[in-house]
Amino acid sequence: MKGLVIVQLIFADIEKCVKCNNCSEICPMRVIGIGEDGYPMAMRDAYKICINCGYCVDVCAVGALKHRVRKRSLNSGPALRRLKKIRANREKRRK
Repeated sequence: MKGLVIVQLIFADIEKCVKCNNCSEICPMRVIGIGEDGYPMAMRDAYKICINCGYCVDVCAVGALKHRVRKRSLNSGPALRRLKKIRANREKRRK
């Protein structure tokens, strides 16, 4: 289509990103994947699935992840606690 501009809902600033994968790990809707280059990327049609919770941008310690709807909150504590709980639950399942 002529004049169509596709804008990503979620994207990483590759100058800042340290490829920690915290954003993809914390996403409750699993719309963030990791590309072949190791950087986070939104899955196709992420805007249809994303619930705009903001966990992904809040858990990014270096502020590399950008979201078209949600901005980074001043308090990343809830996101960090959620990530810690996700990892603890994963460890329990492995045992």
